Amino acid sequence: MKRIILTAAILLSICLHASAQEGLFVEGLFEGEIVPRTEMKQTFIRGESLKPYKLDTFKSISFTADVQTYHKVETLVLQDAEASMDKSTDFVGGHLTYAVLSLPRSNSGRNRYLCFRAREDQGKWLITVIYLRGQAAIDDLNRMFNKREK
Repeated sequence: MKRIILTAAILLSICLHASAQEGLFVEGLFEGEIVPRTEMKQTFIRGESLKPYKLDTFKSISFTADVQTYHKVETLVLQDAEASMDKSTDFVGGHLTYAVLSLPRSNSGRNRYLCFRAREDQGKWLITVIYLRGQAAIDDLNRMFNKREK
């Protein structure tokens, strides 16, 4: 019986972790389908440390990409932006460089957000994508994500 409970608990935690971005176009990006996980910096935080920010989930990936990979990621973020309820975006030279998207609520009723930042540096793109879930407002996220002026 203990083995069954332990196995169920492990499977549940894996499912919760893997489905954090469920239904988003960027989900595959977080799963390493576009950029191998070994080539990205990943951060995943859940729980009490996020309460001051009105959040319960923080998942971030950062990586350096060539222009083709940048365009794939940009396309995914823009596809998710189409379903967003509210958004703040910036384009530089026709390229998406900043986005904070307020997405439809999760099945559990929590707000979901997607943040994106990209910067070109000597032909390579430095990209950060963050998925957030909680009760924070989009204005709070714009301040937290430190939107830079052009």
